[in-house]
Amino acid sequence: MRPKGRLYNLGLLLLCLGIGWWLWKGVAAMEDPEFIIGPAAYYIINTAEETGAANIVAAILFDYRGIDTLGEASVIYTTVCGVAMLFSKSKYKRSSAGLSFIARRGVSFLVPFLLLYGSTIILMGHMTPGGGFQGGAVFATVTILLCIVFGSSFEMSRIKPKTKETIESLGGLFFVFLGGVGLLAGAGFLANTAAGFPRGQVGNFLSAGAIPLLNIAVGMKVGAGLSTIFYSMVRVLELEFGEQMSEVEGNDKN
Repeated sequence: MRPKGRLYNLGLLLLCLGIGWWLWKGVAAMEDPEFIIGPAAYYIINTAEETGAANIVAAILFDYRGIDTLGEASVIYTTVCGVAMLFSKSKYKRSSAGLSFIARRGVSFLVPFLLLYGSTIILMGHMTPGGGFQGGAVFATVTILLCIVFGSSFEMSRIKPKTKETIESLGGLFFVFLGGVGLLAGAGFLANTAAGFPRGQVGNFLSAGAIPLLNIAVGMKVGAGLSTIFYSMVRVLELEFGEQMSEVEGNDKN
């Protein structure tokens, strides 16, 4: 390694250590509050009774501030649309590149457990820490692993880009549809138990009204959206690499 490169890495290390020390000092200086006041106290006291959800964070995201969550999910939809417009499918070339036999067998063993893990995070997000955003990220990780380990052509043959875009769009439509149920019931957009969704018993799988359904919708959007973005980036990189290799081969022939 060159001396300049060593100094640069040493400077980055010192910077990271300095920021970490500064953050740790800030956290250590914080005092535990004697009383919880404001909206936090209201959520802790009333969430279970009003929404039926044991996960307070999920209740806040999909009940008390569901419209904000819809806006956050729309960011992913807008990003996917932008990526689809920038990277035309006509430019893509299939690639069969992948990793070793051992890596493929290892990932083949892990994928079913990852899919089960992601499904559990989404379906039980109203009872335990998790939800649609986290579970969708796990599903996207599965498709990314397949793309890296088996090659992009393998992943594309199993889950076509159009299929991902359709799943992502259906997730958004499902979210809006559930919000429309509240309007039809006269309780407001994205209303939960007030719109007639059953509250159930706190801690049961069938509880929390529309929150589990909203988790599924967000999981569809996040999983398919992140997977589409990654796949599009990989295809562009493969295209650029193929063009560079063609130029090198042409120069060698000359």
